[in-house]
Amino acid sequence: MKNIKIIVSIVMFFAFIGTQQVVAQGQGKGKNKSTEVKQKGKDKANEAKEELEQEVKEKKNNKAQDKKEKINKREELDQKTQKEYKGKGNAYGRDKNGMSGREFGQMRSNEAKEKIEEQERNIRESEDILRRGRERVKNANDRIKESREKKEITEEEVKVKEEVIRKTNERLSELSKKIEEQKEKVKKDKEALSKILFPKEDK
Repeated sequence: MKNIKIIVSIVMFFAFIGTQQVVAQGQGKGKNKSTEVKQKGKDKANEAKEELEQEVKEKKNNKAQDKKEKINKREELDQKTQKEYKGKGNAYGRDKNGMSGREFGQMRSNEAKEKIEEQERNIRESEDILRRGRERVKNANDRIKESREKKEITEEEVKVKEEVIRKTNERLSELSKKIEEQKEKVKKDKEALSKILFPKEDK
């Protein structure tokens, strides 16, 4: 009788230990999956961020080079035609580098047109960035929904990611407002330039 009690207690003891190990192993696998999902999400976010930063750097470098070229051209013109007279006002046309009034006026109008075209290019680039940003936000929302349905991420992770998306949407909305303001400014500048170049005749 004592032997049976000892054997039963030993069997129960091993059975209890065996179930704890199985439960512990199952819990460890879930944690590994969640950390892998977190790491993949962070990696994708970092890659997207690096891509955007690189695009911005390239555009800044191109703009900086264009500005340097224009500044160098203007400096060359200024050095060639320095005069002693320093009067009041803008003095547009006072020093025309040997050009006639008509030639100088055409040069000034071409500069104004180029400036407007450059502003329009900047607006198009900004709109492209805005469009790509909205696409990325939409894709991120879709990924979050899929992960939530498959229960790959926790509700806390979902809340954190949704907060990041909300902030990104706010920034995109601000960019959209700035683009609209720039469009209005360019439109007004274009109208002013067209009035100067093609004045309406009063009858």
